[in-house]
Amino acid sequence: MIEEKAFDYENYIQEQLRRIDDLDERRFAKELLMESLGKMIAWSEHKYDALEQRIQKELDIPWKHFHVCMTVIDRKDYDPINNFWFPVCEEDVKKKQAPVCETIYLAADEKDCKAFLEMGTLQGISEKTGESIRFKIKPSDKYLAGMNRLYRLFTGNHVPWQTIHMGHAERFFDLVPLTEDGQTIETDWVVQDEKWADLIQRDRILLWNIRQLAVHAREYRVPCIDEVFYEHVFYLPKEQETEAGYLVDAAEAILSIRYEKNKIILKTKAETLEDIIIYQLCQGTPEQSVGYRYPVLSNRKKDNLSARYSQQAGNFIQTPLELGRKVEEMADGYQIPVLGYEILDEADEAYLAGDMNSFTGVRVFTGDTRKILLLRIKAKEQYREDYLYESQIRYILSQLQLEFLEYRCMGVLER
Repeated sequence: MIEEKAFDYENYIQEQLRRIDDLDERRFAKELLMESLGKMIAWSEHKYDALEQRIQKELDIPWKHFHVCMTVIDRKDYDPINNFWFPVCEEDVKKKQAPVCETIYLAADEKDCKAFLEMGTLQGISEKTGESIRFKIKPSDKYLAGMNRLYRLFTGNHVPWQTIHMGHAERFFDLVPLTEDGQTIETDWVVQDEKWADLIQRDRILLWNIRQLAVHAREYRVPCIDEVFYEHVFYLPKEQETEAGYLVDAAEAILSIRYEKNKIILKTKAETLEDIIIYQLCQGTPEQSVGYRYPVLSNRKKDNLSARYSQQAGNFIQTPLELGRKVEEMADGYQIPVLGYEILDEADEAYLAGDMNSFTGVRVFTGDTRKILLLRIKAKEQYREDYLYESQIRYILSQLQLEFLEYRCMGVLER
């Protein structure tokens, strides 16, 4: 790949002028070159930049307004006036009665997360009475429900689903006390096993870049030409950013959505729409608040001309080079070198699976007899202590799975 660098013509001219000994000639040459040649070069660079911007705009990234970012914070650090991060579940930041279960975050790698869930139960000790407490372990219902709600919004708004990074969401577990039904959970307890005590983080919540907006239709419905369908106009608040994406949650089926400046136009068969909720997907640089220090996971892809062309064309040549480019495009700062790939008949338990879309419940193949597309990835020692490293690889495999439907996409780390 050729790296393009800007030519500093002013310094170049200054260096060449030093070779002229006669000061009058040097002064004349400077005026001639800087006034004529300099302006010509500046004009050429301006035109070249304008052409480059025009090409980039023509090959604009589709659905760039619908990236989803997630992070975790300690509940006490939640900032309600942060304009980028919002709770996945509103109940996390509301005052409520003592819960019947506790949601914890497990700061562990893929292997330990699987082992934790397979344990089935967790042993704790009450700090007040010293009595033993047993908890049933299960994936967090409220966050899985939030992911399912988001998936329905995408499909209902006819926006292609892009795998969201579940690295944080998958690490939340509900601990249900094995006591009498309806009994609230005791808050003052500690984990008995030291291994899990170091990994379990209590009182953390999941945030994402999705905000719920309160909007109302400010115009009467407009019938379409065929007098069968209706267009409903919803105006957005003026302060909303232009780069954000918007998803509409409506009780009626939405036939199409048209986005215009500061408004959304819905096409439906219903004359009136009720119970409309609009969600804004904030884009750009995440806003920082005190305590917001944990990793941000997103499904944003590296922006380059090749990626833009491939996404607009909708297809690509399935070569090892193209496969490596797509992995790099989704690496998000990680170094994930692909050593090669194989087509196998059977999977091994050590393989990482591209299964981050399993919560959608969509099964393309009921009797799955597809071959396995196995990516061999060079494990980097610098990520040995990073518990989210393998999750990043699983996210990449999950997105590749949407593009390589004829295979089951898996990966293996080679050290």
